Amino acid sequence: MPFDGAPMTTFRNGTHAALIAVLSSQRKALKLTTRQVAAQMPRHLGWDHTVVTKIEKGRRNISFVETRELAGVLELNISTIDLSIEALENANFKPAPDTRRPRKKK
Repeated sequence: MPFDGAPMTTFRNGTHAALIAVLSSQRKALKLTTRQVAAQMPRHLGWDHTVVTKIEKGRRNISFVETRELAGVLELNISTIDLSIEALENANFKPAPDTRRPRKKK
């Protein structure tokens, strides 16, 4: 299917929220700052600490390639992440409500 210039649809659901919860909790368990995580990511991804923060707050999607690289930094693997997500979903994981203020319309 050729690209028609239309923006990609963002993908947010319970699985996405569980993924973010797993990644964030592992970073905190390892006592790593967002700057330390970003510094360990491959340079070609162009991450800085703001990318890690945006992902953890659900403001930026994360690709499979990025997840795989981040898993390595967080001493995880995709299988472990998948099992953790499944456990959260089976426990009826509910992400924290979004407490951001709505953006002002321009």
